[in-house]
Amino acid sequence: MADRHQRHQRKPSQTVFSFPENLAGFEPPPSVLGETPNPGSSKPADAAAGPHANAASGMAVSDDCKLKFLELKAKRTYRYVVFMIEEKQKQVIVERLGGPTESYEDFAANLPANECRYAVYDFDFVTEENCQKSKIFFIAWSPDTARVRSKMLYASSKDRFKRELDGIQVELQATDPTEMGLDVFRGPACALGSSHITLRWP
Repeated sequence: MADRHQRHQRKPSQTVFSFPENLAGFEPPPSVLGETPNPGSSKPADAAAGPHANAASGMAVSDDCKLKFLELKAKRTYRYVVFMIEEKQKQVIVERLGGPTESYEDFAANLPANECRYAVYDFDFVTEENCQKSKIFFIAWSPDTARVRSKMLYASSKDRFKRELDGIQVELQATDPTEMGLDVFRGPACALGSSHITLRWP
């Protein structure tokens, strides 16, 4: 009776995996490792996008952008920096650097009439107390004549990119040169003190 009982006793279920004899280059399937497969890619989405990727648009920020901004802020090496989105590389890059002696007119002339750009401008002014001060403006340039795709791309990447530039004091969003003229700069610069403001136009 004991032998019969042992023969009919149910054994606990087991899962058996078969591995090939040659294990070189073999990788267990994701289900074995407890991972969720990512169709069409051997890397997780976050890793493929790069270390400075924009979660919303997939746009990365080159280290040179942050370096040049720090040089403008700390050393005043530049009067302005113009940034553009390189769509093939999927990252924001530096397009143009304005020397410390360049004027606002030089800066405005380097914003393309039909294309979107980001820019930072170191604006000098004199207060009512006759004190020389400066403020760093961030300009989101999005002219009406730019492509719709470009407008959407720059808009979706702006906040993430701006967070990489620590020290911006005023933000302007302009679709026309009159929305970022010197009189527009002077208003918030002289009234703000050390505050931060965002100016938008419909």
